[in-house]
Amino acid sequence: MSIIILPSRPRPAWLMGFWLGLTLAGGLLIGSLLALLVSPILSGVTVILALMFTLLGFLQRQVASIVYEAWNRVARRFTRVARIVLMGICFYIIFVAVGRTGSSLGLARPTSGRSMWVPRKTLQPIGYPHQYNVSRKELPQRGWIPTFLSWAAQSGNFWAFCLLPFLILLRFLETEEESNFPNNIYSLF
Repeated sequence: MSIIILPSRPRPAWLMGFWLGLTLAGGLLIGSLLALLVSPILSGVTVILALMFTLLGFLQRQVASIVYEAWNRVARRFTRVARIVLMGICFYIIFVAVGRTGSSLGLARPTSGRSMWVPRKTLQPIGYPHQYNVSRKELPQRGWIPTFLSWAAQSGNFWAFCLLPFLILLRFLETEEESNFPNNIYSLF
């Protein structure tokens, strides 16, 4: 789930927490801007208005609910656009730069009955079922970032280090829409 998009069916406590955080952060931000740019007296008025909006949300939950739904609509649009822009940066800038550094993609027509598959040679084929040479219980529980960095260093793909910030941002912008089908199933046809 994205850290920007909130759950679609919030519990009342989550809704009130969202409303409290939004009104107090907004009041603090607007109050400090008014104190710096206009007059320090207006920052006190802004604090009072923020407290009134907070009270309004607690008394009329429908107001907080409308703002919560609007937040999610805007956040979904933002994450959709941000993912497209970020993937465009990865595909058209990072991968092009890697391609210019000397890695190549050989695209030739295969001879009849011959595959174009070129093994990566990061592991011996016999080692794929047991990458860590230990039992399943002893597998390292390091997470995907150290595993990714270890793979990049061991295989000589140092250019992959440049992809890490983009991969982390893409993970934060991931939107897992609620559906009737599992979303992490890979099928080969």
